[in-house]
Amino acid sequence: MDVTLVDQDGHELDLGTRVNASPEERHGACFTHAPNLGDRARHHCTLLLNAMGKAGFTNYGTEFGHFSAADHYDALMRQQPHARYGSIELA
Repeated sequence: MDVTLVDQDGHELDLGTRVNASPEERHGACFTHAPNLGDRARHHCTLLLNAMGKAGFTNYGTEFGHFSAADHYDALMRQQPHARYGSIELA
């Protein structure tokens, strides 16, 4: 899932780039540990990572706002033998 942080008025906080920004807009700022983030954006990214991590979600390192839980990627990153949830076939 894609997640971002907003203020009390619903405005996105600075995380280096908009969540759904195009690759051209991102300039590498979409990476979780992008070296080109300002202090404020880095602080917000750290808040997001910590909150989601404490809630049991795993971050995709190539996209600061993308998280998963209990799927194949999560199992791989947590070095679990299998995911709790897997693919389904639609009839």
